[in-house]
Amino acid sequence: MGQTAGARVPSPKTLNLLWFVTLSAPMFIGVALWLAVRFAAYRPVAELLPRETLWQLALGAMALTLLVARPLRNLIMKPEAVARRSLAGRVAPDGPAALAAVKTQTSMFAFLGMLDAVAFMIVALSFMHADAALALLNGVYALALAVVAKPDFPQLLQQTEQVLRRDH
Repeated sequence: MGQTAGARVPSPKTLNLLWFVTLSAPMFIGVALWLAVRFAAYRPVAELLPRETLWQLALGAMALTLLVARPLRNLIMKPEAVARRSLAGRVAPDGPAALAAVKTQTSMFAFLGMLDAVAFMIVALSFMHADAALALLNGVYALALAVVAKPDFPQLLQQTEQVLRRDH
């Protein structure tokens, strides 16, 4: 995928890069919190839950998200679903290949938002509790989630383009 009608469309490499950069953010935040706790004497802002309860809820949420990530990906990132998805606020490029790329990118960010919800709730709780260990574990979880739920972008782009050609 290159350029179509002057508009840049995402390539599979770009989509892979965006995928992993987005889902690696909790790891960077975890390292930053660990550094803040270790070297800047960062203290808890508010302890909403006992530590044991916090860890149980966080680990449960992480495990549940890891379990449903692939089936959710298969539902949301199915080529037929991607092809039907609207481009709210975006101008549709000319040609099925460019349209497939833009719709795939739009769908990817919607899916990433769903996946990142749990990780960023845990980030917020980690900061409130100044729990660097939980923040680092959350970062590892987010990277594992990135690998488990990653769509096959070259295949998805090709299949979405085929669906768009067939439907139009």
